[in-house]
Amino acid sequence: MRRRQPQHAEGWLVSYSDLITNLLLFFVVLVTASNMSTTKMQQIAKNVSGAEMPQSLESIRKEIEKKIEEKQLEGMLRTDIKDEGLELSMNSGIVFLSGDARIQPSMEDKVVSMLELLAPYSARYHFAVEGHTDSQPLTKGARYESNWDLSAARAIEVRKRLSAAGVDDKRIRVEGYADTMALPEDQLTGLNEDERRARHRRVVVRVY
Repeated sequence: MRRRQPQHAEGWLVSYSDLITNLLLFFVVLVTASNMSTTKMQQIAKNVSGAEMPQSLESIRKEIEKKIEEKQLEGMLRTDIKDEGLELSMNSGIVFLSGDARIQPSMEDKVVSMLELLAPYSARYHFAVEGHTDSQPLTKGARYESNWDLSAARAIEVRKRLSAAGVDDKRIRVEGYADTMALPEDQLTGLNEDERRARHRRVVVRVY
């Protein structure tokens, strides 16, 4: 008489556990992606495809760098790609007079022409305008009460131009940091004290 093979009633548990494991991995990927910056996501996509994504932050940076070179604005503007996004940094010592938040008339067209380069990407990205100052306190009777007020006022002036260039106000935010976010030392190497302070006086437009 042929013996009946024992049936494994618990066999379905193996498939069930595999399903649960796959779901867990799926949600881990979703959570990781939601916490990943745009810069990192685009770098991963480039590594996978081997090509730069259209309208990526790196491609925008290359376009701006080309314009900076054409207009000979290397002393006024610099770009950086960071985890937080693409940064377009304006040297406040050139764009603004000391202790003043009004853009110098001679620099108005140059600032606007740079900001207009960002407008075509405003439907895809958000923008933060950051104001920064050096650590020197403002003199008594100055137009602004503190470096906090000055940094915010400068950022607001640039925000106005960014908005006028065609970027929706809902996609722009303004941040004033006074002297609380010093530049890394490698960006200040070889500069004297006055030049170091001037480099800290900056407005940064961050695309993210």
